[in-house]
Amino acid sequence: MPTNLTVTSQYAGSLAGEIFVQAFKKSDTIEKNLITVLPNIIGSGNMPQLSYDAELQPYACGWNPEGDVTYIEKNVSLTKFMIEHEMCKEDFASTFAAQAAGLFSANAEVPQDIQSAILAAIVDNLGEKVDKFIWQGKGSVSGLSSSLIADTDTIGVYTEALTKTNVVDALEAVYDAIPEAIVEDSSLVMVVSPKVLRLYRQNLASQGDNTTVSKRELDYLGVRLESVAALSGDKIYAYRTGNVAFMTGLESDLNSVQVKDMDETDLSGQIRTKAVLAMAADYSFADEIVVFDIAFNI
Repeated sequence: MPTNLTVTSQYAGSLAGEIFVQAFKKSDTIEKNLITVLPNIIGSGNMPQLSYDAELQPYACGWNPEGDVTYIEKNVSLTKFMIEHEMCKEDFASTFAAQAAGLFSANAEVPQDIQSAILAAIVDNLGEKVDKFIWQGKGSVSGLSSSLIADTDTIGVYTEALTKTNVVDALEAVYDAIPEAIVEDSSLVMVVSPKVLRLYRQNLASQGDNTTVSKRELDYLGVRLESVAALSGDKIYAYRTGNVAFMTGLESDLNSVQVKDMDETDLSGQIRTKAVLAMAADYSFADEIVVFDIAFNI
């Protein structure tokens, strides 16, 4: 009797959430702690915006508050997406099947190592897509980059096209534009494209501040500096990580991961996978975020 390997699984709610956690960790933005993750949002969530400006005043009995406290909530709706993929089962079976215990029994279950290999493929693919979604958006949903450019409260900065010679001038312009109220905040970061990071490394090496032998963690005047693969060109962002959020519903039954063996229906030897999740990315205060982009070359 020929070997029969069947791969059909479905994960929903918290089980899918465990898979998505691993996928999200593959995102540069999330893995490097460059964004706040709100993991249990269903349908929509609120980005709080609190402005507090109370004043000292001479002590007196009674109640006579001075100053302004303004609290509003920016409602952000999650958008549901799916990723469908098809792959050849043989790619997994040839590597793992021969080692799987119980594979040749009449009612063989999916070996855990094959299952893990398939889920790993889903995770790797999904992590990259999530990172692009955060910054570039998808379809009619804007990412952080376009949303911040369109927001009139964003602190826009631009000098000139970047080279290894002038990249420090651009970082200085961004640093100078950071509001004084947050410039010493421990969660303040500078997020740049891989191109900008490369130019900065080359600039430091040319000054003798960094060797050409190895990499090291970088900062600019004490502000942590990280690159994100989803960004391209001359892009620099400075913001508090608590001001920017990625929202999803890890426990929601709206999220699911399915693996379907097509041999059951058409004998094609293919495995189809489908990941469904709802997510959103947004920010609270644009007037605390500095963006270096050619769009501000006005």
